[in-house]
Amino acid sequence: MHRANKFILPFLEIMPIQGCNLSCVGCSNYSDLIHRGYLTWEEGRAQIEPWLDRIDIPDFGIIGGEPLMNPEIFNWITGVRNLLPNSQIRFTTNGLLLDKFPDIMKLFMEVGNCVFKITKHVSDPKLEDSIQKIFSNHTWQPVTEYGINRFVTDNQVRFQINSPQFFYKSFKGMYNNMMPHHSNINDAFDLCYQQTCPLLYNGNIYKCSSNGLLTDTLSKFDNPNLEQWEPYINNGLSIDCSDAELMTFIDNFGKPNKICGMCPTRNHTDSHVLHFNNTNHTKVKQ
Repeated sequence: MHRANKFILPFLEIMPIQGCNLSCVGCSNYSDLIHRGYLTWEEGRAQIEPWLDRIDIPDFGIIGGEPLMNPEIFNWITGVRNLLPNSQIRFTTNGLLLDKFPDIMKLFMEVGNCVFKITKHVSDPKLEDSIQKIFSNHTWQPVTEYGINRFVTDNQVRFQINSPQFFYKSFKGMYNNMMPHHSNINDAFDLCYQQTCPLLYNGNIYKCSSNGLLTDTLSKFDNPNLEQWEPYINNGLSIDCSDAELMTFIDNFGKPNKICGMCPTRNHTDSHVLHFNNTNHTKVKQ
């Protein structure tokens, strides 16, 4: 049964697949590692639906890895729209597989009220061709929102292209000896590009993907320096949390948290990764 008065979580994202066709040093989702498998839409719905009794989510993100590698991605898009008919859907892709999905923008035009974001990690002629087709096949108007340059259609489909210059590696060292930074949380938060990006993972909600995926990532490498990581390891917010716990989490949306200390600050220049020079198709071995 849906509550008459629910809490509002401004944004929540989910990862239908953690695997990616690129390997980017400093990936906040640890998708430079080899990951196998994906979430079916039925598995995803089972994670999302219980939360809708407790929270409204006006803005919902579908991310990766590379979401176009999930063979059920069309079911994901229509399924999220059916569950969240009034929410904006944000879909983020590196765009390198768009030539295999010529009808995907047609689907987004049908579901409406969404942001289709391409993050350009590499220079690729096929990607540029896909971008040109998106522009030529639809009528767009330029718009600037929240300082972001986008293009929008009449049914509120937004198209956005990002070209990040830097990634900020969330840990020190290599995966097999990874260590947290133990930063001042305000300074780390100031650098973070996940300031307002809670992640739904295995049914629980985490402050961000770097933290939500941390336990599984550490376990892949036999938990290096576990005692150093303990202040930042948590189980997220579970569906049976109290209203007070849920309110505390929502009140912290877009604000620093103690878990931010795991990540770098502007002074940790060794963790600032020049992005285009550190992106390729070779995955980190586990």
